[in-house]
This record gives sequence, C-alpha cells and structure tokens, in this order.
Amino acid sequence: MPAPLYLCLHVRDFAAQALARLRPQLRKHPVAILAGDPPLETVFALNTRARSLGLVLGMSRLQAESFDNISVSPRAKHEEDAAFLILMHCGERISPRIEVLVSPEESSSGATLVLDVSASERLFGPPEQIAMTLRRNMDAAGFEVSIATSGNAYAAVLAARGFSGITVIPPGKEANTLGTLSVTVLELEPEQQETFASWGIKTLGALAALPEKALIARIGQTAYRLQALARGEYQHLFVPVEPPPDAILSESTELEHPVDLLEPLLFLLGRMLEQIVARAAERALAIAYVETSLVLDSTSRMEHRRVVRPALPECSHHTLLKLIQLDLEMHPPQAAVIGLHMQAQPARPQAGQQGLFVPQTPEAGQLEVLLARLRKLLGEDRVGAPELLDNHHPDAFRLVPFIPNPGAVPHAASGIHASALRLLRPPQAVRVEMESSRIVTLVLDGKKLPVHKASGPWKTSGAWWTHANWCREEWDVTLGVQERLHCRVALDPRAHCWYLTGIYD
Repeated sequence: MPAPLYLCLHVRDFAAQALARLRPQLRKHPVAILAGDPPLETVFALNTRARSLGLVLGMSRLQAESFDNISVSPRAKHEEDAAFLILMHCGERISPRIEVLVSPEESSSGATLVLDVSASERLFGPPEQIAMTLRRNMDAAGFEVSIATSGNAYAAVLAARGFSGITVIPPGKEANTLGTLSVTVLELEPEQQETFASWGIKTLGALAALPEKALIARIGQTAYRLQALARGEYQHLFVPVEPPPDAILSESTELEHPVDLLEPLLFLLGRMLEQIVARAAERALAIAYVETSLVLDSTSRMEHRRVVRPALPECSHHTLLKLIQLDLEMHPPQAAVIGLHMQAQPARPQAGQQGLFVPQTPEAGQLEVLLARLRKLLGEDRVGAPELLDNHHPDAFRLVPFIPNPGAVPHAASGIHASALRLLRPPQAVRVEMESSRIVTLVLDGKKLPVHKASGPWKTSGAWWTHANWCREEWDVTLGVQERLHCRVALDPRAHCWYLTGIYD
C-alpha cells in the first residue's frame, strides 16, 4: 500500500479571480469585489494589484473608490459557482478523490481543495511533477493558485495558505517547513490572536515550541489541536466528495455582441461540447442527450431550446456536433443570439458483442448522422422505424424514432427461420380465375400460373362510420409447378378488382 500523500490547492480571493477569468482585461488592473446591500457594501475580495495599493478587506465602497484606477464590481455568486466547478474539474484530472475544505460561500471568498494523490505517482511522477502538472492546468483555466504536497493533509493546507507557488514538504520535515509561517494561517479566534500577540508568539515554530501541558492549561483543549497543526502532526479524516455518476454536465457563455449566423455559433458550441465530452470521458461515460439553449436578443430574452438525443449514448464529439448542426439548420433561431447554455446527460456507453456469422451493422454515430440528414431532406415525420398499429386496417403503421436493440439476437443466429412478407406499394393489379369459390389460376405479368395451394378468404372491414371505410378479402396462395411463388392476393369487393399485395420470402 503506498504511503499517504496529499496535495492542497488554495485559491486566494477566489471571487476576484473568478471575475478576472471572465474579463481578462481586468487582470492588469486592481480589482475590488463588493458584497452586501447598498449603500453599505464592503470590500469582500481583492486581487494582488489592489492589495499593493493598500486596499484591505472590509473597506466601504467610498473608501475603495477613493483609490486611483481601481475597478469596483459587485459580487456575482453564479459566476463563482461556475468557476468553482471548473476548479473541481481541473483537480479531477489529477485525482478523483477530492475533499472541499473551503468553497465560495456567503461569508467566504477563498477556495481550498485537498487531493489524495497517493496512487498518482505512477501516472504523473514524483510530488513535484504532480504539482507542476496541476499548476499548468490551473494556469490554462485562468487561476492563480498556491500548491503544496505533504504526507499530512493539514500540513499541505497550511503550506498552501502561507507560501506562494509550489511547496513540497518531504516526509518528517513538516515542522521545519511550517515553522516560519505566521500564526494567522491557523484562522485563530480574536481572543486567541490577542493572547498569542501578548505572549509574543508570531510564527508556527514558536507555537510548536511551547510546553504542551502549560499551553493547554491556559487556553483549553483547542491548544492541543493548534499545536499539532503547527507541528504538522494533526491527523485529518479525509472525506472525499463523490459526485453522482449521472450528474448533469453543463457549460455556459455570454456573447459580447449578438450573433445571427450559424457558423460562428457552431464554433462556440463545438468548444463547449468538447469540454463536456472530455469531462464525461474522464468518468468513462458517454452522452445520452444534449440540450442547447440559445438566449435570443429580444426584449424578453427568450430562449431557443433544442434537444439532440441519439439512439445510443454517443462518445464522439464530432458526431454530436454534427447532429446539433443539422437540428439547428432545420429549426434555426428567430433572432440574434447573445448567450449560449449547454447541458448534457452522461450515461454508460453501450457495448455489445456480435457473433461471427451476424451481418455487420453500421456504427451508431454514423447511422444517427444519416438519419438526421434524411430528416432534413424529407421531413421529420417521414424518417423513423415503422411500428404496427393495434387494428385490422391493412398497412396500418406509424413512424417512431429508431432505437436499435444491441442485445437482440437475430433469427439466423438463434436458429429460428421466419418468413417475411414483402408488401408491394402500390399493389399490382392481377386477373384471377375461380371455380367453386376457389382460386385456380392467376395471370401475372402476362403469364397464366396455376394455383397449387390456396388459403382463405379472410374478410376484413372497418371505419364504416367515416368516408374512408374499407373492406377486403385476402388469400395466401402458392403459384407455379416447379418454381413455387408464395404470395398474398386481395379482392376489393366494391371495385371488383384483384390485387397482388405481397410476396413471401
């Protein structure tokens, strides 16, 4: 069993970074995020440039706006939630076992994740390499983070909060590494801060050097936990977050200018879909359906919603994008688009083992694209799988969406041989000779064929209460002497005309 190894990912002032991630032009300017009800807003989060100017948390709006070149923005909780999901996805690329210690809340602007990377060294290398890989993922996502690794979970947390960049704590060196950090990384209560300040305790090393029993006698049992944290010895019960496997995957983006052409929309939808498919592939899942919502540039900001649902869960990004393109070409939005929202339902991919003697079937994705093209050319109500209706009307059926059944066993593979009746549309008019109410000969294509065997008639009628009422008499006959032809003929009593309606295989 590998030795425990934890990696802490700390994002300072997550609210400010979430705003700068969506507006890259703000990364080079000091930014202050305000929270609270006007006119009593206070500074909730700052970026590094704002701190260098002297801004501190808790300032009022007027105090913050008194600084030059400062960008003041209200807090957007939905943007923070979307950015936190991206932060989680970046961590899941390293390890699926993630515990959320601090997440963006009403009173917190930071984000701290702890990853169990005990078994990740075989994939990513030593702890330094793991931290560098995660750092590159964070840079690509637009976050400035601090990363620390250690065999003790809380030692990695304190190092990530106190040091910038990447910190690797070797085994047994936790106390020496944390000794220079300020005691403020422990998130002390105000009374504890005053007590340590009056004692002259400013670093974790000084706190760890105090006598344990005397410290507990003065400030209580919390002293044991604080001193264990300062020494890097506090044992933490790791509780990873396990999202449900069928959780909805979503992506959203807002457009700076309205777009009314399909090609640029497909470019944006393709990037969003690529991220969704990649996140599903990380869980070994496919996509069951994709719902696309286009926010239209109108007074009511209406949404144009379309759902693409393949017959089988699809793993190919290009196939899903093609299906979305064909669907939008058939049902285009009625106004320019100013926002895009996409969500997908993951599902387990279908896997079926066919027999050696079973005919090869086309790939599900290619078949879906072909059916979508046919629906675009012929109409949505003219493409699908036929389904017989529960009545006696001849040729009564309807079209339903095509859903293949990969678990079905063909008749040839199961040893069952069933004959098929191939209906002729339209039916072919024939001439019949009868003796004593029995069919004796049938003239087909100018040839007079004797009837070897006949069964019938079967009389059917219906819909007598409408103008489209119908009635007919049917026979199954075997024609010829040497080469037998099995077919079905029908008599229309009202027109006194015989028809060849089908041929048996």
